[in-house]
Amino acid sequence: MRWSDEDRVRTVVGIAFAALAPVVVALVLVPIRSEVDNANLALILVLVVVAAAILGGRRAGAVAAIMATLSFDFFLTKPYLSLKVETSNDVETVLTLLGVGLLVGAVASRRRRAERERDQAADAIAHVHRVADLLARGAPLDDVAESVTRELRDLLSLHDCFLEFPPFLYAMPRLERGGNVDASEQRWFASGVALSADGVELPVLERGDESARFVLVGNPDVVVTIEERVAAVALADQLGTALALADPAARQRLTQGPRQA
Repeated sequence: MRWSDEDRVRTVVGIAFAALAPVVVALVLVPIRSEVDNANLALILVLVVVAAAILGGRRAGAVAAIMATLSFDFFLTKPYLSLKVETSNDVETVLTLLGVGLLVGAVASRRRRAERERDQAADAIAHVHRVADLLARGAPLDDVAESVTRELRDLLSLHDCFLEFPPFLYAMPRLERGGNVDASEQRWFASGVALSADGVELPVLERGDESARFVLVGNPDVVVTIEERVAAVALADQLGTALALADPAARQRLTQGPRQA
């Protein structure tokens, strides 16, 4: 999963909001704290936690929940300007605010992550669609190969990507058709796997037989999701289809040497 500059800025802004907003809101509520039930004041702070989680993710939600709890205790419960809680009802409210804040923050963060994953899946499909459009228009084999190489590099955020024909120079871990990487050592994350900078091979199948391979030089700092890896296999299959339909002269031009785009 790739974190853009916009994601990083949004996370930093969200955490800053989470740290400051509960304090500010609690101060705004000080003039009416004696007229409004503490449970209602706590609900207002829960809304701040939700906003922080939506803006900055789970960490921002957790920070907001803690700050909201401390602000509620310090500014809105007796004795004021103290972290001491005077009544059992206020103790329950404080604990409920913390628990609900953490829970709602986690849920809001999960929804944001799901939306980001949905956008990534749609982007992966778009890569495949662009190559499919070339095939449908009868583009030359060279153009299809260059397009697939470019789409793979962009889809997987690779340091490099190039096409090789047999005999291959050396063996390397393989990206299987199901999206798994056949490697003894690799970096796994909750959302996917980081492709090795030493290279991962992606077979190109032509009528069921391996006729070429893409060498994927990964970025160890980028996590590639299963959807993106499956889309990469689909891109390689599209080149395999183009190879199967190409005339001998076009194949000869393409197989004269490794292609590095």
